[in-house]
Amino acid sequence: MNTRVESGRPFVVWLIVLMLIAYGLLGPVLLRIGAGSTATITEVRRTGGAEPQWFNQYWWVVAYEFRAADGKVHGGHTRVLAHDTGPRGYARVEPVVYLASAPWLNVLRKEAGFDAGTVATLGAALLILWLTRARKGASSAPARRVSSRGAGSRLGRASATHGAATAMTVDQSLRWLLGYRRQSRLYAWLFFAAVIPVVLLVIWLEVGELNDEVLGSLAFFILVFLALALGSRRQTSAAWRAVVVDKQPSEQGAGGTLVLALKHGKQRKLRVSSPLFDYFAPGDAVFKLDGFEWPEKWEPDAGRRVCIACGGVIKGERRTTACPHCGAPLPAHEAMQTLAPRA
Repeated sequence: MNTRVESGRPFVVWLIVLMLIAYGLLGPVLLRIGAGSTATITEVRRTGGAEPQWFNQYWWVVAYEFRAADGKVHGGHTRVLAHDTGPRGYARVEPVVYLASAPWLNVLRKEAGFDAGTVATLGAALLILWLTRARKGASSAPARRVSSRGAGSRLGRASATHGAATAMTVDQSLRWLLGYRRQSRLYAWLFFAAVIPVVLLVIWLEVGELNDEVLGSLAFFILVFLALALGSRRQTSAAWRAVVVDKQPSEQGAGGTLVLALKHGKQRKLRVSSPLFDYFAPGDAVFKLDGFEWPEKWEPDAGRRVCIACGGVIKGERRTTACPHCGAPLPAHEAMQTLAPRA
């Protein structure tokens, strides 16, 4: 299958992975390159009730202060499970390592090495990378079934005027496009509902007890996250047709911004990746469907097309049914034009 995708993982995936790696490697990195000092334990307090799953142990917060090379006093804390008599193994004065340029990044030396938490955090980052890996080829069993069912039907055509070919019929494409639009809304709200208890658990564990402070923090998160979700859904649900009037390359040299002219003299700016930036050109008529993130050309490109679900630019001469990157079906261009807004 001579099909390949010109796209990478979404930025948010890399952001989450990098945050997990940074969190997991903070201690080991500071142990190697960080500055050293001595910290004075200033407070040891129990938070919350007993944890039955941990043999009736309690969460304890161990707070400390130290003087960094800049002469200023900085603080830090760690959390540990221990019995009601308090955590053991902490002296009045403990060695601490910190980043000289940012002393707020610090950890007690005894907790700076590799441990089970480090392994679990790095494992989570690797799992996310594996789940979001590029999937090569589209000659899977479902693809072959769709191709065989499409025999004798109206197929997406492979030609210089119809871009990378698809084996989906127009009817199949319309059903998938409409179903994806419905499901995307459902999944977005299910994700929102699933995140709330996770955030509540994290805040609860950090504070140590379920009180007004925890509930207030959760309410603030819900308001902010709801505003972001509604803003994101507004962008996704927008459907429009436009003409590319300008391209502005990014100062970082990766991708850039498309300037689009819509109806009634309105303009829209759309930040895109390098493959999409190269794919579109001034003068191209483009459209975006409700429920999808990325636009496509009104007149198909020769031998190329955009996966409107993930934004990958796909090249290929043979007929295929799915995006090699995200696995989403590639609908017939005529079906997308049918659902596009009128000019």
